[in-house]
Amino acid sequence: MLRRALIISSVSIAAAFSLPASAQTKLLANIFLPPGHFSQKVFRDWAADVEKASDNSIKIEFTAGNLAPPPQQMSAAASGIFDIGLVANQFIKAKAPLVQFSSLPWMVDDPEKASVALWRTYEKHFASKNQYPDVHLLGLLHFTGGNLYSLNDKPIDSMDELKKRKLWALPGPAADLLKSVGISPVTSPAVQISESVSRGVVEGHIGLAEESVTDFKVGPYSKTMTQFPRGVTSTSFSVFMNKAKWDSLNAKQKEAFNQASGAALAVRLGKVARQATVEANGELKATGMKTIKVNPSFYAELKKATEPQYQQMNEAFTKAGLDPRTVLHDFEKEMAR
Repeated sequence: MLRRALIISSVSIAAAFSLPASAQTKLLANIFLPPGHFSQKVFRDWAADVEKASDNSIKIEFTAGNLAPPPQQMSAAASGIFDIGLVANQFIKAKAPLVQFSSLPWMVDDPEKASVALWRTYEKHFASKNQYPDVHLLGLLHFTGGNLYSLNDKPIDSMDELKKRKLWALPGPAADLLKSVGISPVTSPAVQISESVSRGVVEGHIGLAEESVTDFKVGPYSKTMTQFPRGVTSTSFSVFMNKAKWDSLNAKQKEAFNQASGAALAVRLGKVARQATVEANGELKATGMKTIKVNPSFYAELKKATEPQYQQMNEAFTKAGLDPRTVLHDFEKEMAR
């Protein structure tokens, strides 16, 4: 009798230990940015928080390498190549036009404030507008605002000097700004900028924050930086999950994601992005890069050149039944918190 009881007890213990593994939901996350990028640790810490909040019923694994080109991250997740992904929002402008506004020139001076403000603005104004029909949105994020860089010792401090240069531009608002003043920029995803810079194809670049300049290996070539009060653009990102995978989660698992994502993820990423900018500034100065504040008259000319982008934004909001002034007011109010 005792032997039978011991056998039953042993079987029960073995079953108890095997249940979590068999019941565990495994999710594959693809973060396309380089392995050493500051965001990689943020997402791994976020994943650990999700797993813990789900009582380890969720396990998030990260791909060994990037599984899709940067512009195709969302479609890859929607088709099931991976479950969780990240995309720069300029690549989904056709599907999610409303969330583009915070990447317009002169909107962002701090990545944490901007990340939280964009998420809260989305919740208040855009969540009902079907911006993400193919995936489930988990978060919206911002990097630090970008500036203007010269690849020689002469800074780009006037419209005349700007027009003399062959420039690489971050796709989206930065590239659109150059086009509006008659410049045809070289464009590519930010992770590919080194190809144009290292080969001497361009004489300057515009749109990257300092941490991206170092992360994407163009710091040694960037000799002077023209710094704006607010970024010429600030890359915003969407974090998302395959819709079928989201629908398959139970209530506790969904709540685990909700707790760690949204505004919480915005704060986490924004703080690290700001610190990465500080550290990158120090690194760039140590290698000899000089920084100048933008000339007020040059800045005024650039601001005027971006007016068509704001007009397009107003039209997109109006078409969606939104008041542009209210949306911008609420974003600025959240930024000021």
